Amino acid sequence: MAENSNQTGMAFGRDARLRNRWQLDEMRASGRKMAGRTCVLIIYKTPPDGMRRAAFLISRRYSLKAVERNRARRLFREAFRQIYDWLPPVWLILVPRQRMKNAKLDDVMEDIRQLGDKLNLFDFPDGGKPCEPSATP
Repeated sequence: MAENSNQTGMAFGRDARLRNRWQLDEMRASGRKMAGRTCVLIIYKTPPDGMRRAAFLISRRYSLKAVERNRARRLFREAFRQIYDWLPPVWLILVPRQRMKNAKLDDVMEDIRQLGDKLNLFDFPDGGKPCEPSATP
């Protein structure tokens, strides 16, 4: 159990989050944005710190119910954990769309993969497609 929580900590620990206003402003100014079925993905491929970071912007506009906003946050956190090893140094912002309320993790992962492919986001070791995300050590 401790090993699993350690992996989650590495993928979305304190150092892997976009937390400052200037970081979000930089993303808005220079980031590329693409909308999918379940989410909107905004990427900034050349971050000044050279790290992989993410932020999940889930406002009350998405849902007035905290339980629905928290579910979206959990889905994004797990999706980020699964794609973390395939990411080059990049900053990501994920914003849920209304269809995410009925989506499963597989739907969200497929949407992020498709958006990532369109934005040339992923850095696969052999230039090919990855195996199942859960097979990643």
